Amino acid sequence: MQSYVALVADMTGRYAHVYGTAIDWPSFTDQLEEVGCEVIENQTNDYEPIEEQTLDDMHECGVVTVQELITHTDAVLA
Repeated sequence: MQSYVALVADMTGRYAHVYGTAIDWPSFTDQLEEVGCEVIENQTNDYEPIEEQTLDDMHECGVVTVQELITHTDAVLA
């Protein structure tokens, strides 16, 4: 599994950086689109080496997980 960070937009046009893991980038975008996000861009390279960062490090940078986006933000998802 690879780790990725995507810039996404919700139904209102608000943006978020979302962290997650998948076999490849297309699989990660599929995960995000299934919860109602519009994937704007792969920003994984902006967070390298991503495997060495903890979830707390990611939170300090304003990055949330897919689950946190769904349950702990006011994102409007389809």
